[in-house]
Amino acid sequence: MAEDPINQQAFAEDVAAAAAAGGDQGFALPPGAGPGSPDFQMPSAEEIWKMVESMEGLSDAERAELRENIFNPKPPSPEDYMRYGHPGHSSREYLVFFVMITLILVVFALFGFKLYKSLMEKELKKREKLKSKQQKKTKKSN
Repeated sequence: MAEDPINQQAFAEDVAAAAAAGGDQGFALPPGAGPGSPDFQMPSAEEIWKMVESMEGLSDAERAELRENIFNPKPPSPEDYMRYGHPGHSSREYLVFFVMITLILVVFALFGFKLYKSLMEKELKKREKLKSKQQKKTKKSN
């Protein structure tokens, strides 16, 4: 869309028409007052309800349900968790994390063991070589 001048022009016309018709209705945020800014304040339930009332295409049943949810929020039910998931991490994610950590530790342990074994073999060979040299020396002196 960035390189489509027809859509850009239509979008600009829509924005201009909404601004001319008073489209902000007090709900637009000033620049720099978005959810990440320190000046941001959540709209009240009444302000949200005014926005819902101004929406077109909602049936009376949908409006009633939205009004109930806005003014009397209920805690999430188990069905909501099954439908949308729950915040936080699942036990499966923790299991995968611990399996990965375990695999990494096992790899480090194997490399550490191999290094230890190799160093011990070198030390043993060094001792044997020194011992054989001493035996040869004692044989020559006898």
